[in-house]
Amino acid sequence: MAVGKTPVSVLQELLSRRGTTPKYELVQIEGAIHEPTFRYRVTVADIVAMGIGRSKKEAKHAAAKAILDKIVVEGTEDGIGNNLIPEMKNEIVSPYDDKIPGNPIGNLQEMCMSRRWPPPSYELVNEEGLPHERLFTIACTVFKQRELGTGKSKKLAKRQAAHKMLEKLQDVQSVPSAMSPGLDDDDDEIAHSVPNGVSRYADLKDSKISTMTSTQSHKVSQFHKNLKMSSGPKLSELQATALNNVEFNYVQLLQEIATEQDFEVTYVDIEEKSIKGKSQCLVQLSTLPVAVCYGTGSNSKEAQSAAAQNALEYLKIMTKK
Repeated sequence: MAVGKTPVSVLQELLSRRGTTPKYELVQIEGAIHEPTFRYRVTVADIVAMGIGRSKKEAKHAAAKAILDKIVVEGTEDGIGNNLIPEMKNEIVSPYDDKIPGNPIGNLQEMCMSRRWPPPSYELVNEEGLPHERLFTIACTVFKQRELGTGKSKKLAKRQAAHKMLEKLQDVQSVPSAMSPGLDDDDDEIAHSVPNGVSRYADLKDSKISTMTSTQSHKVSQFHKNLKMSSGPKLSELQATALNNVEFNYVQLLQEIATEQDFEVTYVDIEEKSIKGKSQCLVQLSTLPVAVCYGTGSNSKEAQSAAAQNALEYLKIMTKK
């Protein structure tokens, strides 16, 4: 098939080999009389796609392109897309005049979803020129990466910005630190990658870390057994408590369990704020081994409560019968 064929002709040829044809329907005309917008619907088997354009021809091509994208990506139960080889995607001419092949906006969205990244965001940053010769600039942002696209319409500018972002990210498999948006939990910061894939903790591999002696291991093992066999009203209350109520007094329950089981609870407020500007706190349980749990909150009290909640989660797991 020769390069340069329109989406309508590519779709027609693809389906004619299977003895079927696409069904096009003009479903809407909107806008001013001198500047109408046409909307076409195309149906192939059980696949339906829409396309819009400033002329019927442009809208029809857009609809054909949309359904070709669906066939390429999804296929259908009767295998209608199975014979559409990948190279055919490059033979499809965009219904827009930007000479960018395919659907960069949709492709960028799919890339972010497949890599479990946040979706791209778009922002109109500039608009200039006479009413009939407008030039739009749209910014596409993924993490901290930002690319600008310009065009005679917002759609064209958005396509160009998405296309540039795709080219930048196509070889990126993990999230470099320069792109990191900050993860959901402050203590997940250590999971961030850094430039050239070199971990900030790479020196640990050469460190000599002392291991426990057999006597120490036995003491820890015995502690876990004793903890497993522990009983008491407050421990029973803990097992029956759902630790997801923001109104619950976790600090009080932890202290009551500590009194019952004869260990001490010590809170250590951290002066520095977290990377999200939150108060931080550590709570230490004088058990063997010592247990230390972390919490954050909008103030010191909330941080202590979060740390106590995490400590209770630990005890709940360790004492479950």
